[in-house]
Amino acid sequence: MSERFDDVVRNAFDFLGRSIDELEQHPKYSVIHFYSAIELFVKARLLKEHWALTVAKPEQADRTKFQRGDFQSVGLREANERLAKIAADGLLEEELKCFDGLRQERNQMVHFAHASQGDGAVAAKELDRIVSDHAKGWLYLRRLLSGRWKDHFDAHAEKISELDLRMREQTKSLERKFMLLTDDISAARGAGRHFMGCPSCGFESFEVSELVWIGLAKCLTCGYASVVVTLNCVNEECGKSILIDDAYECCRLCDHVYSPAVVEALIENESLIEFQRPHDVDRSAWANCGECEGYESAAHLKTGEWFCTECFSLFDEDEIDACEWCGSLTSALPEESMISGCYQCGGYMGHVGDKD
Repeated sequence: MSERFDDVVRNAFDFLGRSIDELEQHPKYSVIHFYSAIELFVKARLLKEHWALTVAKPEQADRTKFQRGDFQSVGLREANERLAKIAADGLLEEELKCFDGLRQERNQMVHFAHASQGDGAVAAKELDRIVSDHAKGWLYLRRLLSGRWKDHFDAHAEKISELDLRMREQTKSLERKFMLLTDDISAARGAGRHFMGCPSCGFESFEVSELVWIGLAKCLTCGYASVVVTLNCVNEECGKSILIDDAYECCRLCDHVYSPAVVEALIENESLIEFQRPHDVDRSAWANCGECEGYESAAHLKTGEWFCTECFSLFDEDEIDACEWCGSLTSALPEESMISGCYQCGGYMGHVGDKD
């Protein structure tokens, strides 16, 4: 089914290209085509596991009908659920939330009139919001295609780069909004606040607390918010102040790769100043992440929060606790962890099941 995979991917690229072309004159169709592209990319990844998984009811899958397109395909949430359960390669919570929001926007465009369809200040404001939403959606999608799903989409790397450039051109339409903020940003900088280039829209309006820091940052132009790591690039030939907001990101100035292992080492060696070893010597400085199921991937920070180097999730102090069965620190523990345990151990029920 490799030829079908490529067909689906090419179709997704076609929808994405049309979305870019139609944005200013036909925002309704731009929104519809943008979401169609995202859903097709997710289905293409599912197709890599097995063609029948892309059918709404796999038990009724017919290969001949599938080949000629005579079938009802799976939706976004169902496709993601299958990817998570079967391939352990589903969307992160923020990715699913973003893509599902675009799905709802697409449904509104299909069924009802929309404020972006018209002239005047209201339509212009809605168009800015659509550009911001698409920039965020593309950011998450590009990371998937070039990061976690790279092995599956690497043959299309050139096309991904081409569309990345086109999407970045599209965000330039937000420049008028950024220009209205420049005086406020200059004043804020004078007062000691810090701004960096936004990973989503590219404007220097992404506010971070410190230049060496881990925390939640937000763009004043497009509204994009994300947990980020800010630091001086560890590549000695670069050394510039940068931010990374994904577990598989590169320095945008020198292309130095920051994998989870690299970020973990920087935290462990206290090159990132937030790392804090708990005063209780029996309590680990690393916890398991219930969001991405990373083993001891969440580091304890001086703020009291925990930061996952695998998925860049940030947890409050009270969101991390010890499993009553195995004692491992983890997030997203069930109330009766002695019985059901954490995702690492299975608890008492898992122990009894192993004996059987």
